[in-house]
Amino acid sequence: MNFRKFLQEERVRSLPLKEPAVVDSHTLVRAAIAAMRTKSLGCAVILGPQQQPLGVFTEHAVVGLLEKSVPLDSTAVSACADPEFHVVKLDDPIAKVWSAVQSGARFVCVVDDQQQLVGLTGQRGLAEFVCECFAREIAVQRLSSPQMKTREGA
Repeated sequence: MNFRKFLQEERVRSLPLKEPAVVDSHTLVRAAIAAMRTKSLGCAVILGPQQQPLGVFTEHAVVGLLEKSVPLDSTAVSACADPEFHVVKLDDPIAKVWSAVQSGARFVCVVDDQQQLVGLTGQRGLAEFVCECFAREIAVQRLSSPQMKTREGA
């Protein structure tokens, strides 16, 4: 099966999903950073009242705020959220996540049919999935058992 066809046939629900760090639009930046650190993630998803994603606050935004000396204790995440965040449904083809990552997204929100957040995926989720599905094709030699018998070079 060709890779593009595989991405069209497999569904987002097959990807490994991470439990996201979630905040509301009034959460202060410092609290959002703490939530991101707790989950060991590079973003926090801003949720609306019905648990639908309204935006994503990323570590990239944190760097921008620090460069501008913006006070982290008095700035809400909604003021500096990524305006172009990506959302896919569980039953969408994985090709949608692939497309989002190719366009520069590191994180993609995954929602159910009611548009409620169920998880987070993106670059790492795709990489893990591809490595698992195509293990034989991308297998590499173990470092503990090198096949080289003689040294190369000087």
